Amino acid sequence: MITVVSRWKLKHGVPLELATALREAAYNYEKSEPGTDLYFVNLSAPKPLGPDLHPASMAPINPADQQEVVFVEKYPDAEAFATHVNGPVFTEFRTRYLKFFQEDPNQPGWPKRETLFLAEQSGFSRPAGPTSKKTSS
Repeated sequence: MITVVSRWKLKHGVPLELATALREAAYNYEKSEPGTDLYFVNLSAPKPLGPDLHPASMAPINPADQQEVVFVEKYPDAEAFATHVNGPVFTEFRTRYLKFFQEDPNQPGWPKRETLFLAEQSGFSRPAGPTSKKTSS
C-alpha cells in the first residue's frame, strides 16, 4: 500500500476554471483508474484558534489566497501509482492546467511540488456519512 501526499504550488490562487477542473479530475480518476484506491483534492482551511471556537464562525479562506493544492492519494502498489501518473487523465490535467501552478524549473512541464510517499503502518478509514451530534440533556 502506498499513500502519496503531493503539494502543488499555485501561482495566483484557485480560479473557478481550476476549481472545476480539480473536481472533474477526481471524478475521472474514480471512473477510469480502478487501481487508485483513494484520491482527495484539498485546499487550505482556516485554523481553529482555540477549543471553544465554533466551526461556523471561521471565515473560509478566499480561493484567490490559496497557495497550494494538496493531493492525498492511495494505491495498492507502485505499479498502480505509475499507471496513474502516466495515464491519460493525469497527463491531460497536468498539461492543460499547468498554467495555474508554479512550474518546476528542474522539470519543465511539471508543477513545482513537494511529494511525500508513505508506507502505511496502521490505521482505519470510516465510510463517509453524517456526523454524530451531541445532544444536551
